[in-house]
Amino acid sequence: MTVTSLATWPVDYPSDYAVVDVETTGLRSSDRIVSVAVEVLDRHGTVTDRWSTLVDPGRDPGPVHIHGLTAERLAGAPTFDRVAEDLAEYLAGRVLVAHNAPFDWQMLTSEYRRLGTAWPMERRLCTMALARHLELPVGDYRLATLAEYYRVRRLRAHDAVDDARVLSEIFRYGLHEAAGAGLPLPLTAPGDEPGQRRAAVARGRDAERGAPAKAPCPWVNPGRLDLGVGLVQGMRVVFTGETDRPREALELRATEAGLYVTGSVSGKTSVLVTNDPRSGSGKNRRAAQAGTPVIDEATFVELVGRVRPGTARVGVVPAPRGEGGPVVGADGSAGVVVPERADTGAALDPARAAGVPAEAVAAPDPTQAAAAALESPRAGARTAVRQVLVLQGRDEHLDGGRVRQLVLDSGARLRINLTSTVDTVVVLPGAAGDPRIARAEAFGAVCLTEAEWSASPAATPAAPSTPGRPDTGHLPRGGTVELPGGANPGRWTLNASWAWDRPDEEIDIVAFLLDEHERVRGDADFVFWNQPAAPLDLVVLDASGPAEQTVTLELDVLPRDVRRVVIAAAVDGTSTFDAVGPIELDVAPFQGTAFRRSVLDAATVERVLLLGTFYRLGTGWKFRTEGQGYEFDLAGLAASFGVDIA
Repeated sequence: MTVTSLATWPVDYPSDYAVVDVETTGLRSSDRIVSVAVEVLDRHGTVTDRWSTLVDPGRDPGPVHIHGLTAERLAGAPTFDRVAEDLAEYLAGRVLVAHNAPFDWQMLTSEYRRLGTAWPMERRLCTMALARHLELPVGDYRLATLAEYYRVRRLRAHDAVDDARVLSEIFRYGLHEAAGAGLPLPLTAPGDEPGQRRAAVARGRDAERGAPAKAPCPWVNPGRLDLGVGLVQGMRVVFTGETDRPREALELRATEAGLYVTGSVSGKTSVLVTNDPRSGSGKNRRAAQAGTPVIDEATFVELVGRVRPGTARVGVVPAPRGEGGPVVGADGSAGVVVPERADTGAALDPARAAGVPAEAVAAPDPTQAAAAALESPRAGARTAVRQVLVLQGRDEHLDGGRVRQLVLDSGARLRINLTSTVDTVVVLPGAAGDPRIARAEAFGAVCLTEAEWSASPAATPAAPSTPGRPDTGHLPRGGTVELPGGANPGRWTLNASWAWDRPDEEIDIVAFLLDEHERVRGDADFVFWNQPAAPLDLVVLDASGPAEQTVTLELDVLPRDVRRVVIAAAVDGTSTFDAVGPIELDVAPFQGTAFRRSVLDAATVERVLLLGTFYRLGTGWKFRTEGQGYEFDLAGLAASFGVDIA
């Protein structure tokens, strides 16, 4: 057994997650959900609750050969409008985690939109993006591949309940690896209206700074508040509007008393706490529609001091206060006990292995769950190619670029983020106090000055033809590569990532679909954060996080008059790319690992930067790394390609 430190757990990580999987009648937003499963995880990835259901789509169930849900099996299942409220209870206020998260997000938002009901989530995390972030040494990022890598047994592929279970275990491993490396999570807050994405990101960032972790509630919901009886453990409490006391303090006090704090009002809400019941806010309106009792802050404070005991959920033993929390290591550091190695396939819940529906299985004992937070059995895996990270100070842009070029010339793999696979860190003078140095040493990485790196055999430039020299897949600036598949290369992605610590400014990735005259055919051929997809989703932008974005292209079916797709980056603010530093590009088949990588590290005063171009050549497709920058802004670049920005 080892102790994973909680003292160094990133403070800006979310407090809890909802791992979701849906099975559907098809792949379009007009298709319907036939099955949905949710596993609720706390901030450290421990499962605290589960829920699932079949759903009657009101139409043909679609690809039965994939999900196995025939019309006969779905007969008698509830329609989505009958489960939407229950599902929202598990989703509200949490981060949605899914594999290829944009798809699950699209299908769920479409279902809620049909009902005219507010979508209860603001942020999502894609486990494909997380796997890419961690540089896992796998051939592709499919769910089955990641399950095999982390030794998680799959029982029924394309079964929502089993896929959600498998994904929650995979995510728990990845979450701990990212936390150990101090990596930012690839969170995104999609938006449909101008400015909504940035506002949602800001709201999420501000909320997480002081958000208490949402503890699992082991008591049955006793229903609505009766002022003659008072509050009872298990009641669902919602806060809205301004409060005299800090909102976080009120929520923490409610949670410690055994109440369940949620972020949205539904028919199962026990009480709404507000000092302004006539404000007309969405929560007040929904409370009035549902007949939810409403009390003010002073009444809540008086009632929460004498909460009545609740009824424990079946199979759950509530932990006495003060038990089931962190443990203390021999060095006095706080942590949670984790196994040295986890082979989860040998320790499956018997009820789940027997095929018992998730909704019939009680949530795990939170005291046991706290001790089950896992460290990855693969953490710290090394690759055959040396993995080098260069740390520099803010004023060492040119020196950093020069050293990074030397790293590439040596045949090593240049990295721009610290993960457990980094084996060498070159530290320039201005970065001597960087906290990543200590984390890298904890991974077993070697930290060197520039002089020490230059004197080492690893820094010796190696000719591409050197026998036995591994192919790093690096594509230099201006380099081109032919995509396999000829006229049918399939679905491809370009992922761009960078280091960025300025929350008031963002880097935006955009794409232009150009004809033979180097012009867009219309404004719909400009893909950016407020129009994240071209018609028919042939080119789609996914903002995987504040420092990572991905463009997915359906190259097989792009119209013949689209000759090139140009992908660029732009600084939204007054900064220029010298403040951004290196940008790493990964070009890969969809759900695959990098086919080619590039690092663009020469920008200075530019505000927009061409990253790469997918273009037709003969009967096939090629990709070229660009690196050309311009001092004008994104509007100027868009206008040069014929986009009407008036």
